[in-house]
Amino acid sequence: IARDREALASLGAPDRVEVGVADVRDADAVRAAVDAAVVRFGPPTLVVAAAGLLGPIDRPWRLDPAALDEALTVTITGTANLAAATLPALRGTFVAVSASSATRVFPGWAAYGAAKAGLDAYIRYLAAEAGDEVTAFSFVPGLTDTAMQTGLREVDAERFPMVDQFRRWHERGVSKPPATVAEALELALALPRDEVHGGVVEADALLKAQAGR
Repeated sequence: IARDREALASLGAPDRVEVGVADVRDADAVRAAVDAAVVRFGPPTLVVAAAGLLGPIDRPWRLDPAALDEALTVTITGTANLAAATLPALRGTFVAVSASSATRVFPGWAAYGAAKAGLDAYIRYLAAEAGDEVTAFSFVPGLTDTAMQTGLREVDAERFPMVDQFRRWHERGVSKPPATVAEALELALALPRDEVHGGVVEADALLKAQAGR
């Protein structure tokens, strides 16, 4: 499920993929997309809530109220809408993509950090109340080479004081490719339920542990 039909179509494998075009803030559109997938493939065993907005990037007292509201709504309400559409049929795992900024301050990221902290709280409640047939946890990808990072490196230092650090990390190739993050998520999904349920799982820790074996 995403807002861009062309981008979704580029995923290929139409015999294995049900495409749903929806803004996660639209609960009815999300439910319609989920219902279509359930009709075609049956009840879900894994749901990944990945929608989020990095912006607005600025000092906390200068945040545009409408932009802040959008960031919080996409991340938290969007995840709640997806949970509402999938939990009745889900017999498996619900994962929400979080970020280290939920607990660590990156100056300029007040909106993003607040949204992810709220998301983690929502997942804790979901884990506590969804029942024994559902496992729920937050997943932190860490620094990943995405379009979001490309845009972030173009922000001025007044609004984002750490921009030069992020540019250096990019030059050094520190960012992980998305495929590596997907591998880390697979590692997380293989862990025992009592190690992840209601918690926050970090991709970098899992990849480091695997490399050390």
